[in-house]
Amino acid sequence: MVQEILAFFKIPWIAAFTAVFFWWFLTGLILFIVKKVDEINQRAHKFVTLILCPVFFLGVYFYLTSLSNISLSSIYSAFFGSLLIWSWFELAFLSGFITGPSKELCPQGIDQIKRFSYALSTIAYSELLLFITLLSMVYLSTGANNTVGLWTFGILFFARICAKLNLFLGVPSINTEFLPSPVVHLASYFRVGSTSWFFPVSISLISFTLFVLVDNIFDAENQISTTIGFTLLASLTTLALIEHWFMVVPLRDAELWKWMLPKQKKQLKLKKTNSENYVSEKIHGL
Repeated sequence: MVQEILAFFKIPWIAAFTAVFFWWFLTGLILFIVKKVDEINQRAHKFVTLILCPVFFLGVYFYLTSLSNISLSSIYSAFFGSLLIWSWFELAFLSGFITGPSKELCPQGIDQIKRFSYALSTIAYSELLLFITLLSMVYLSTGANNTVGLWTFGILFFARICAKLNLFLGVPSINTEFLPSPVVHLASYFRVGSTSWFFPVSISLISFTLFVLVDNIFDAENQISTTIGFTLLASLTTLALIEHWFMVVPLRDAELWKWMLPKQKKQLKLKKTNSENYVSEKIHGL
């Protein structure tokens, strides 16, 4: 039975679908948790994050146990381990458990440098811990046979940095609809407008990474584990690229997760009044 399941996951398109599904599912699950806590008790966000710490340690376990092995199961274990680690950090960020020293709205009438400084102070602890985690994974992966987990976390980290810089510098379409109460102040640092010089740079960097990963898929010389590993990473990079394009393309990608979330009173009221000013804005995944 186990061999039959493993044979199923040797198929590249199954691996790609698996990566997309778990990215979508974990994003929706995190949003559901933070919005449900908002609905029940907004002061419980940090408690819920602590309760879910085993998710982080499970991810660490999967990551560490996969380093020395390049079997198919270890490739998937490394990938999912990094996704679980990342998901817990994302939950900790959205719950306000790990953000930054400042939780204030962006002051009005300040220059770009001060605005960046204020923005950085709202997320500094989170980004620093993510960077330290990435460096730790680099250290642990030195000389390891399986680096899929490291590359998974690295792709997520650099895609996050690119996304946050684009939100700060300006993009036409930004999601604030699903921001939970602990981080709702972040919306004041977003800039809705034309894209900046950094958008084509970030698109080019992500596209180049995707090209390299796809090229490695075809150079894998029928080594199943290697092919699947690069397929998982290429799928994740494709999602990052699509997320960035959603910042400028007027599509309602919020519907991907909206049906999963508990209905908020404010949302229900807006729906009933059918206000012309109400627009379902975009939300971006992990």
